[in-house]
Amino acid sequence: MTGDSAEREAIGREWTGAELAVVVGDYLAQLEKTLAGKPVDRATHDRTVRFVTGKSGMPVMAKQGEITAVLSLIGLPTLKDPPPRWTYDPLLLAAVEDALAAKPALLAAAVRPDALFAAPPAVPLIEAAPPQPVPADPRLARIIQRFDMATRAAGDRFLPGLGAASVVAHEARRLADHGRPDLGHQVRLARAGGDPPGCDVVSFGLDAAPRLLAVKTTLGSELAPFSLTEAELALGRDRPDAFRVRRVYDLLGEARFYRLKPPFE
Repeated sequence: MTGDSAEREAIGREWTGAELAVVVGDYLAQLEKTLAGKPVDRATHDRTVRFVTGKSGMPVMAKQGEITAVLSLIGLPTLKDPPPRWTYDPLLLAAVEDALAAKPALLAAAVRPDALFAAPPAVPLIEAAPPQPVPADPRLARIIQRFDMATRAAGDRFLPGLGAASVVAHEARRLADHGRPDLGHQVRLARAGGDPPGCDVVSFGLDAAPRLLAVKTTLGSELAPFSLTEAELALGRDRPDAFRVRRVYDLLGEARFYRLKPPFE
C-alpha cells in the first residue's frame, strides 16, 4: 500500500455508510457508559468495531478522532482519546446526526449525567486560554442547531447551577491566594431581584472593583457553542467595566474554564 493510499485508509475516506453507523454507534455506546459513571472497556469495544467493519486499528482510531471533532463542535462530551481529527466529511456528519437522533436518552444525559451526581457541590476548576475560532461549516451548523445542546443545558439548570457554584469557589480561592481573603468571603451567587439580570456570580478584582459574572457551563469541550442572553448582552453594554463571562467546560473531565469580556457584539 502506498503512502497516499495508507493515508486515505487512515482518515476513513473508504468507509461505507454501514461501517460508519457501526463505529459511530459504538462510540456513542461508550459515551453513554461514561455519562452514567460506568466503566468502559475500550479494548473490547475497539476489537468489536474492527471485527464488524473489517478495518484495522489505525483507520478505526482515525475515524474515532473525527467523531470526537464533530461531537465537540456540536457541544457534546467526547471520549478522552484519540484526539480530534478535523478531516470529517458529509458521510460522517450524516452518520453522527442519524445516531444522535436515535438516542434522546444520550442527549438528556449530556446535560444531567448520573456520573456527576456524586460530584461535590463545587468542582475545582483550571483556567485555560480561550480557544481559537474554528472555520464555519454550514453542514455542521445545521446539526448544531438541530440538537442545540446549549439551550438544553441552560433549560435543565443542573449544569448551570454546578458551574456557577464552581466559579464561586474558584473566585473565592483566587482572591484568597492573592492576599484578599476579605473579598473572597464576599463572593456569592447572584440574588434575584437584588443583582442585575444577566449576572450569575458576584465577585471582585484584587482592587475590590465588582465583577458581575455570567457563567456558561457544558460537559463538552472548549469548542462547544454557546450564546449570551439578551440580559447578558445588555449588562455587557451597560457595565463593560464589571461584566465578564466564565465559560466552564469539560466538567466531567478536567473541568476547565476561560474568560471573556466585552465587547461581544
